[in-house]
Amino acid sequence: MSPLIVGGRTIFGALSSQPTGITTTAGSEYYDTTTNRSYIYNGTDWYSQSTSEAFAGTDATHWWKNEGIVSGTSWTAERGGFNFAQSLNGSLTYNATDSNFNNLKSITNNTSDTVGLYVAGSAGDFWDGSSGYSVIVVMRKTQHNSGTSYGDCVFSQTRNDTNADGSLSIDLVGDHSWGGVYGEQFGYIAPPGSYPQKGILLLRVGTNGANTSLEWWPAGGSSWSVRGTASSFATGVSGNNYKGVSLFNFQHGAANSHRYTGSIAEVAYFKNLRIDDTTRDAWKNYIVSKFGF
Repeated sequence: MSPLIVGGRTIFGALSSQPTGITTTAGSEYYDTTTNRSYIYNGTDWYSQSTSEAFAGTDATHWWKNEGIVSGTSWTAERGGFNFAQSLNGSLTYNATDSNFNNLKSITNNTSDTVGLYVAGSAGDFWDGSSGYSVIVVMRKTQHNSGTSYGDCVFSQTRNDTNADGSLSIDLVGDHSWGGVYGEQFGYIAPPGSYPQKGILLLRVGTNGANTSLEWWPAGGSSWSVRGTASSFATGVSGNNYKGVSLFNFQHGAANSHRYTGSIAEVAYFKNLRIDDTTRDAWKNYIVSKFGF
């Protein structure tokens, strides 16, 4: 049966995934047989009818929404005013429809290139070296590159303009601080299973590193798992010279051994805030519904 057009709205009926390649208008709807939920189109995104309004990005100061992915070299910010652009050498793959993320957009690094995405700011734009912060990354990791000492660089707080020393990265399997003298908060943590691993990565950091937790919600899961905890920052990490953030690799680091291999579909950052469980779970519910997790 063909879709029905009612008052300009498209009624699709039952589908196994959200419609693609078809012009739709706000108010169009379909029933998803995979998630067993009805969805309504708001003109930009599909949202479950169990949600009274489109998710507004609770508490995020910077938000790189999936819809803002333009190419493998450009990601426009939904909030915060800082757009990601390519850094270092190589190329990232732009996926206009990625089946791993409910046929939504993603960016992938499947090579040994040192390429990454970077946002350049001024000291303190993202972090002052002492305040708390949080970051959420929607990701799918396909292999590990840093050995059993460190995590790869999914997301990094970037320090200085000309080198990576003191920059801090996080990953599903731990963290790393560039330079060899700063140490780590978590170090290497064995993965929860074989690769690929897909889900929601969350880092919550308190003031001066207190009450830090690295958490993971796997796609298809039913609860958060705490991957690691810490009570202070890595040794020697301080100062107000953190000027940007990066994805896939350290800005200026130029090392294959710490690159992140896999895909990223959405990122949220919370400046000066260790988010609480209520905010964490609001984001989790939004991501699970949006990406079919």
